[in-house]
Amino acid sequence: MPVKESFTLPADRLRALADRYGSSPPAVARAAVLLVLSRFAGPDDPLKGAAPTFGELIVRAGAADVPFTLTEVDGRAEVVTDLVDATTAARLAEHCAVALEQVERDPALGVGDVALLSAEERERVLHEFNDTAAPFASDAGVHELFQAQVERTPHAVAVVGGDQTLTYGGLNARANRLARTLRGAGVRRGGLVGVCLERSPELVVAMLAVLKAGAAYVPLDPDYPAERVEFMIRDTGLPLVVTSPACQDRTPGVAQVLVDGSPSTSADTDPPPAVGPDDLAYVMYTSGSTGRPKGVMVGHRAICRLVNGNRFAEVTAADVVALAASFSFDAFTFECWAALTTGARLVVLSGETVLDARKLKTAVHQHGITTMYLAAWLFNQHALESPDLFAGMRTVLYGGEAVDRSAADGLVAGPWAPDAVVNGYGPTEATTFTACHRIRPGDGRPVMPIGRPIANTEAFVMDRWGAPVPVGVPGELWVGGPGVAHGYWNRPGLTAERFTAHPFTPGARVYRSGDLVRWLPTGELEFLGRMDRQVKIRGFRIEPLEIEAVLTARDGVTAAVVEVREESAGDKRLVAYCVSTETVEALRECCRRSLPDYMVPSAFVLVDSFALTPNGKLDRAALPAPDVASRYVAPRTRAEETIVKIWAEVLNVPRVGVHDDFFELGGQSLLATRIMSRIRRQLGVEVRMRMLLDAPTVAGLAERIGMGEFPGAAEPAAPPLVRRGPR
Repeated sequence: MPVKESFTLPADRLRALADRYGSSPPAVARAAVLLVLSRFAGPDDPLKGAAPTFGELIVRAGAADVPFTLTEVDGRAEVVTDLVDATTAARLAEHCAVALEQVERDPALGVGDVALLSAEERERVLHEFNDTAAPFASDAGVHELFQAQVERTPHAVAVVGGDQTLTYGGLNARANRLARTLRGAGVRRGGLVGVCLERSPELVVAMLAVLKAGAAYVPLDPDYPAERVEFMIRDTGLPLVVTSPACQDRTPGVAQVLVDGSPSTSADTDPPPAVGPDDLAYVMYTSGSTGRPKGVMVGHRAICRLVNGNRFAEVTAADVVALAASFSFDAFTFECWAALTTGARLVVLSGETVLDARKLKTAVHQHGITTMYLAAWLFNQHALESPDLFAGMRTVLYGGEAVDRSAADGLVAGPWAPDAVVNGYGPTEATTFTACHRIRPGDGRPVMPIGRPIANTEAFVMDRWGAPVPVGVPGELWVGGPGVAHGYWNRPGLTAERFTAHPFTPGARVYRSGDLVRWLPTGELEFLGRMDRQVKIRGFRIEPLEIEAVLTARDGVTAAVVEVREESAGDKRLVAYCVSTETVEALRECCRRSLPDYMVPSAFVLVDSFALTPNGKLDRAALPAPDVASRYVAPRTRAEETIVKIWAEVLNVPRVGVHDDFFELGGQSLLATRIMSRIRRQLGVEVRMRMLLDAPTVAGLAERIGMGEFPGAAEPAAPPLVRRGPR
């Protein structure tokens, strides 16, 4: 039951509080609320000598968000608090009492020096919530775990993709031959080797070979624009890239080894061990807050901690695991190595298959897939539109951003529910997963927690002074344990800023995530948002500053600001505002040449200047909504009527004309799959991605569809998503 407490203060005492803690009514009221909760509302002021910034102490104590009312009647002020429940009231009272006792003992104590946790609660948040130690292979390289599995099950199927099937023994032999070729080309322990291949069994061969040769692999996604691939090669100083004839032109100017180029006479036995658990396994690039991508350095021990003896999604030799994530996305790490170190079968799925619910359902049932990870936005889409694709699965994981609660609840309560649906959270710098939450039917929570720390992982919720905060109080998530990355490649300053000394374990380090979270009384974490401008859109981590840097590098752009607009719940879109003499088309093409598709803004707005706040900062609230209206022309044919309706629903815009551009309305290749799926269902026509890119208007697409025997003739099967940028 809610708890209501009230007390009154004489007006002169209210004025005294105002003088001490700030003159604004909220500051006064919060100070008064603090007095109520701490049971210190007596005739003597117990806060004598407290620091002038005592309002910050109120925030630290968790009382800043306590609902209250403040009224003044007949010269007296009345404060009424209405808390969620008696437990919350008692917890806040304890925090405030602990703080006030310290202030009374030492009036000169600074706000940051005041401890809020009792000994019991400190033990709870630091040790009880972090009781995650479990045995794992801490002294091995991840490829050595694979080799041990080869010894156990050499004839079991390891990887399936396209028309290829590789056993554990066959995969190991191919990787060994390539590893010897790499060593012959000069690859040594501690080096870096680029891998530029489509998602395929050959990609798995290449990664294993690089690790067996003693080096770390650098994912070079062939779908990335040429400028971004060139930057990663230049930034890491890659001497060598493993590639294929189909991808050779993506990495010009650097020595190349073909994944299938090793002589058949090469020895296929395991090469001598060349790495230890502290050596790097990969360097994976993420969007950078300084305007350029940054490479996260992940070691072997971090991967072993993720996949060896994990409790959040156990994978066994009986499982069939989908390789569904992009090679440049760290979920790939879990999918690949969780399967290959346990004897499971790894099924390589194309990006096109993963995005299309119909094709994904076919693949799941054809291969008997039992374990799969999906980005949250894709999980939302498939769980709502085609929940039967999960039928018979053992574990479905999702993550990357907030999930639609109705999608998760509907799936776990429905007839197609997998054995386990798991919400996984974790930054790349902490090796894929930091915390996981298993969803239960009917738990009734309005907000989905991100869960408890996984095995061998520590989570600390810290305030701005580097002290742990009480349960229920927001703070920054610091991550500890063997999953913490080594730092950022060639970025010592940024590494020192984000990877700092462990506050409680001498000699260890933690990663300061920049994510705002809080502990729930259950020992689970709740995600509240970011402390900076970093965003997650459709599972991808995006730093708007990197996009702004690409735009302002052009001579015709004086200034640029990139914002995320959410026109409806969960529908986030990047919008670029530019002071520029260039056209929108030129700006969009500039971004496509330098950025991955998911980082290209869906709308560009040209402005004469940016409005500023009174203190001279950018007034983000004054940035106009993009005007997607065009010279409206109504649909004229059956095909146009159907496409207009589909676009309006998928893109969430009120009106679509036949000459409106798909991408200017907020479309991108990830949304295009939903468009194509609905057109196929409603018109009986298979639309290829290439058709939408070449004819991005309703009229143009309808005309392309009409080139067959409309409405019944089907186009050939859709190819993989078109690469962005010059080839």
